Amino acid sequence: MPTAVSKRVSLFQKGVRFRRLLPLVTIIIGIALLVGLSLSIAKRMNQLRGTPADDLTWNLVQVEVDVLLLLDETLLIRQSQTPDITTIRRRFDNLYSRSGTVHDAPVFAKMRLDDAFDSQLSALGSRLNKIAKIIDRSDQELLNDLDQLISELVSAREEAHQIALTGIGLRSQYEDAERASFIRLLLGAAIVSLAIILFLGYLLVTIVRQYRLYQEASDAIGHANARIKSSFDVSSDAIIVTDNKGYILEFNMAAEAVFGFTAFEAIGADVTELIIPHHLRAAYLNKLIRFSKIRKPHLRGKGRFEMTALGKSGEEFPVEISIGTSSDQRGTIFISYLRDITRRLADEKELKTARDEALAAETAKSNFFAVMSHEMRTPLNGIFGTLELLGNSKLSKKQRGYLDIAKQSSDILLHHVNDVLDISRIDADKMELVENNIDLAQFFEDVVTSNETTAVARNNIIELSFENLPKVPVLIDERRMRQIVYNLLSNALKFTNNGTVTIHVSIQTLSNEQTVINFVITDNGVGIRPEDQSFVFDRFYTQEQSYDRIAPGAGLGLAICKNLVEMMGGTITLKSAFEIGSMFTVSLPYRTSTERNLHIPATSKLSDTSSLKGKYILLVEDNEINRLIVYEMLKSEGIIVHEAHNGQEAVELAQAQKYAAILMDVSMPIMNGIDATRTIRSTSGPNQKTKILGLTAHALAEEQERFITSGMDDCLNKPVSQTTLLNALVSGKIISETVSPITSYDLIDFATFNELKQILAPEHLKKIFVDFDLQISALLQSFALMQNAENMNALAANTHKSVGSAGMIGAHSFQQELRALEQAAKAGDTNGAKANANAVQLAWPATQAAIRTLAT
Repeated sequence: MPTAVSKRVSLFQKGVRFRRLLPLVTIIIGIALLVGLSLSIAKRMNQLRGTPADDLTWNLVQVEVDVLLLLDETLLIRQSQTPDITTIRRRFDNLYSRSGTVHDAPVFAKMRLDDAFDSQLSALGSRLNKIAKIIDRSDQELLNDLDQLISELVSAREEAHQIALTGIGLRSQYEDAERASFIRLLLGAAIVSLAIILFLGYLLVTIVRQYRLYQEASDAIGHANARIKSSFDVSSDAIIVTDNKGYILEFNMAAEAVFGFTAFEAIGADVTELIIPHHLRAAYLNKLIRFSKIRKPHLRGKGRFEMTALGKSGEEFPVEISIGTSSDQRGTIFISYLRDITRRLADEKELKTARDEALAAETAKSNFFAVMSHEMRTPLNGIFGTLELLGNSKLSKKQRGYLDIAKQSSDILLHHVNDVLDISRIDADKMELVENNIDLAQFFEDVVTSNETTAVARNNIIELSFENLPKVPVLIDERRMRQIVYNLLSNALKFTNNGTVTIHVSIQTLSNEQTVINFVITDNGVGIRPEDQSFVFDRFYTQEQSYDRIAPGAGLGLAICKNLVEMMGGTITLKSAFEIGSMFTVSLPYRTSTERNLHIPATSKLSDTSSLKGKYILLVEDNEINRLIVYEMLKSEGIIVHEAHNGQEAVELAQAQKYAAILMDVSMPIMNGIDATRTIRSTSGPNQKTKILGLTAHALAEEQERFITSGMDDCLNKPVSQTTLLNALVSGKIISETVSPITSYDLIDFATFNELKQILAPEHLKKIFVDFDLQISALLQSFALMQNAENMNALAANTHKSVGSAGMIGAHSFQQELRALEQAAKAGDTNGAKANANAVQLAWPATQAAIRTLAT
C-alpha cells in the first residue's frame, strides 16, 4: 500500500511539472514552425531571383522563330540565281541547338513530364532528324531537295508553334502553383506569428492572474500562519516541535503548564533530557536513530499512544502523545501533541471497576434467578405432586375445600416465579419466539374454558366473539400469545365482581398489506385512575388506592405483556375510566400457514397411557419427596419404576438393564444429571439410544439448551403434574422400542480381528490379547489416582497408549470411549474426564468378554 501511494504521488508531481513546462514547450514549437516557414520563404525567393534572363517562354518562342528564319532563308535561296547553301546550314544548326536545349535543359524537365509537351517535343526532334539528313547532303543534292526541305520546314514550323503554345500554357500553370504555394507559406507564417502573439498575450494575462493569486495565497498563508500560531499558543494540548536531532524548536503555553518549563527554558534544549525520564531515554533515542535511518514515521497515522513523561519538578506522569512530521529549510521536523492523562486513567480505572462490579452484579443476579428457580421449583414440585396425588384420593368436602385453597395458593406462587423468570429472560435478551400452527377460534375457546372457574368465583361472565377469522391455521408464537391473553384476562377477572368480561377477536389488513390479529379485552370492573394509566405497564407497579389490594399481584403481568407484544412486532393500548372499567387492545402480526398439522396447545386432558403399562422406567432423583411423588404418578399407571439417587447410580443401572425411558434430574450429588447423561450416551450399553427426559427446576432457557446439548431429548420444568408427565411420555414418543441385544460382533470389528488372526501365529495373538488386557486393567486402576487437575496430562498420556491398541485389534467402540477420555484429559476438563473414565470402566467388561469369545 505505501508503494502504491508513493507512485500515485510521483505521477501527480510529474503531471504538475508537465503543466508548468507546457507554455514553454508551446512557444518553442511555435518559434520552430515560424523559423521553418521563414526559411522556406527565403528559399523560394532565392529560387525566383535565380531564374535565367532568357526565361523559358523566350526559349520556346525562339524555337519557332528559328524554324521560320530557316524557312525564309530556304525560300530565298530557291529564288536566288547564286544561292548560298552555307546560310541554310548555319540557320539549321541554330535551330537544332535551340531544340536540343528545350529537349535536354533541366529548366524544361518539369514540362517534359507533361505527356502532350513530351510527345510534341519528340515529334519535332524526329522532324529535325529528317531535315538534318537533307542538310547533310552535298550542295547540289541540297539544292535539288529544296522543295522537300521547304515541306519539312513547314511541318516543323507547325510543330514548333504547338510546342511554344503548350510550353507557355504549362509555364503559366507552374507560375500560378508557385504563387499559390508562396502565398500559403506567407499565410502559414502569418498564422503562426499571430498564434505566438496571442499565446504570449495569454501567458501575460495568466502570469498577471497567477501573480494576483500568489499574492492572495501569500496573504492567506500569512493569515493561516497567524491562526496556527494563535492555535498553537492557546491549544489545550501541549505541542512540542523538534528537529531531527531532538532539539526543541517550539514550545507552546500548554506545554509550559504541563511540564512546568517556560518556552525560554525549553527552546533549544534536548527534548530527551528535558521531558523523558532517565530510564526511558535509551529506548527513545533508539527509536529516533531508527527513524533517521529509514525516514519512515511509524507513529504517524496510527493514532495516539501512551508514554511516561517527566516534569520540571521531577515527577513522572502518563501522557498521551501523537507525532507528525513536516519539513522546512532546516530539514525534517517532528510535531508532538501531548496530553496529561493522569485523571483520565484514574477515571478509566474507576469505570473499569464499576463495570466489573456491574458484571459481577449481573452474574450474581443470573445466579440468583437460577438458584431461585431451582430451589423454589423443587419444593413446589413436591407440593404440586402431593396435592395432585391427594386430589386423586377420597376426600371429604371440607378436605376438598382445603385442597383447592392449597392448589390456588400454589398456582399464585408458581405464577410469580414464572413472571420473575420471564423478566430475567427479557432483560438478558434470551426470550425467543417460536412460531406454531394454531386455530385461532380453538385457541381463544380454550383460554376461556381455562378461566371459567376464576370467572365463576367472582360471579363474572366471559363473552367471546369473533369477526372474519381465517379458515386456515395461522403461524404465531402460541406460547407467548397464550401468556399475553391469560395475563390480560386474569387481570380483568380479578378486578371485576358481578360483571362481564368480553373478548372480541378480529382480523385486520393494514395499509402496508400486513395482516394482524386484534383482540380486545373489556371489563366493567374498578377501572384505572387517569394519572396512573401511564404507569400500568411498568414493572412492580400496583395501583394501591384504586384497587385497594382487592387482588394479589406483584405488578409484573402487564409489564411482561407489553414486552412480549413488542417482541412479537405488535402493539398494546389501554383505555380506562375509573370505577367504570378498562379496555386493553392488542394487535399482533401473523402469517398464514399452508400446513394442515395444527399445534396442539397444552391441555389438562390425559392422553391414553395404555402403551406405558408394564414398561420399565428409570427415575433419577436425589430429593426423596420428589422421587416419591413421581414414583407414585408412574406406578398408578402400571409403570415399573427403578430408582436412582444420583447420577452414578443411574449410570450403573443403565449399564445393567434396558429401560423404555429415563427421567433424569439435573442437580444431584456425586454425579449430576448432565454428566450422567453424557456417560450413558458415550457408552455402548443397552441404554445408549434410550430417550432421556430431564426433570429440572432450572427453568432458564440457556440452561435447558445446555441440558439438551448434553444428550437429553427434552426437559420438563418442575413442578410437573402427573398429566403433563404422562402426556410427555406418550405424545412426545419418549418411550423407546426394545433394542436387540448387543453381540460380540457389535463391539469388535470382525474384519480387523480376523485379519489379525490370519497374520499372527496363535501364541503371538494370544500374547497381544493378554498384554492388551493387562494394559487396560492397569489403566482402570490408575483412574482413581489421576482424576484431578494436576494429573490430567498423565491421564491423557496413559490413555493415548491404549487408544492405538484398541483400534489395532478392532475394538472400535471401546476405542471411541478411550479417545473421548483422552481428549477430555488433554483439555483439562476434570468433570468430563471423570464421566468418560466411568464410561470406559463400564464399557470394558463387555469388550473384554467379546475379545475372549472371538479369540477362542
